[in-house]
Amino acid sequence: MSFDAQLKAEYQDKVVWITGVGQGIGLSAAQHFAKLGAKVIGFDKHFSDTACLYKSVQCDLAKLTELEAILSQLVAQGLAPYNLINVAGVLEFETIEQLSLAQWMQCQTINSSAVFLFIKACYEHFKTTQNGSIVTVGSNAANTPRQKMAAYCASKAAVTQLTLTAGLELANYGIRCNVIAPGSTLTPMQTGMWLDESGANNVIAGFAQEYKLGIPLQKIATANEIARSVVFIASKLSSHTTMQVLTIDGGATF
Repeated sequence: MSFDAQLKAEYQDKVVWITGVGQGIGLSAAQHFAKLGAKVIGFDKHFSDTACLYKSVQCDLAKLTELEAILSQLVAQGLAPYNLINVAGVLEFETIEQLSLAQWMQCQTINSSAVFLFIKACYEHFKTTQNGSIVTVGSNAANTPRQKMAAYCASKAAVTQLTLTAGLELANYGIRCNVIAPGSTLTPMQTGMWLDESGANNVIAGFAQEYKLGIPLQKIATANEIARSVVFIASKLSSHTTMQVLTIDGGATF
């Protein structure tokens, strides 16, 4: 059986939760899973395309109490996931000196604390079914410091260890938990940092004055490239892979 056929057989009518489906990697992942026959439940504040979604859940991941109630309700309705895909994230771009406590907390809350609630909400379900997996989209910045990105780096380091620890705790139940760590990817988060049309070339070349290496592959990743890796690592095609961080950054960190 071909890889495509195996994926379609695995995902037909399976419920997959994906956060951050409004754009970028989350939307691309939702489209991929939907094509495989999955019932994708997407979470975001705003949606640009709901055609690939079985159910859209409009929510603010920064409002943790409300989020916890929403997730509990979905599980009670029998809509707990086969795969939990954590993609949603925000970036606060400031030096530590200029970074406010509110900006720091925004990054920690959305990038890490919200993921904790998603994992916790599904925990008993995963232990009972002993089937499925968790994938968190982290960042290569979790292990490589970046100037003006202290809040983001810290939040991604936290969510990486959270996911790997879940993998250790759930291993006896056959549940795999892995992290995809992209580098610079062509998404609104990335382009929002560019000052002009030379932004992409500057990122590829690197910023020596900021101690940031360039990209050896000489290109920026697309959301689709990251999403395909998410599908693979989440699926049974990767059935003996757990507690791993797959860095996809064109060689920017090596």
